[in-house]
Amino acid sequence: MSALPNVKPYDPGDKAPKPEKTVTIVINGQQKTVGKQEELTFEEVVTLSGEVPSPGSVGVQYSIQYTRGHGSKPAGTLVEGQSVKVKDGMEFDVTPTNRS
Repeated sequence: MSALPNVKPYDPGDKAPKPEKTVTIVINGQQKTVGKQEELTFEEVVTLSGEVPSPGSVGVQYSIQYTRGHGSKPAGTLVEGQSVKVKDGMEFDVTPTNRS
């Protein structure tokens, strides 16, 4: 039996890449779709929030509260340097603060 021209034999390793899984979270009332990773860092949440300090602002820090998280920690505060495990429907409130 001869092979058909331009037909490659089946190789189980030739699978199409799976589409990236995503979750929808809410940051300051705005829905954001992110890749379903284990965790989001404080810095990633601030960036996703779109909060940008005004030019010339000095000492702007951010406060992040979250709700609708995973069962072991459904609500809490995220501080600089921390990360939190995300899930679909999780809500974040990012607030700029001026602290000296």
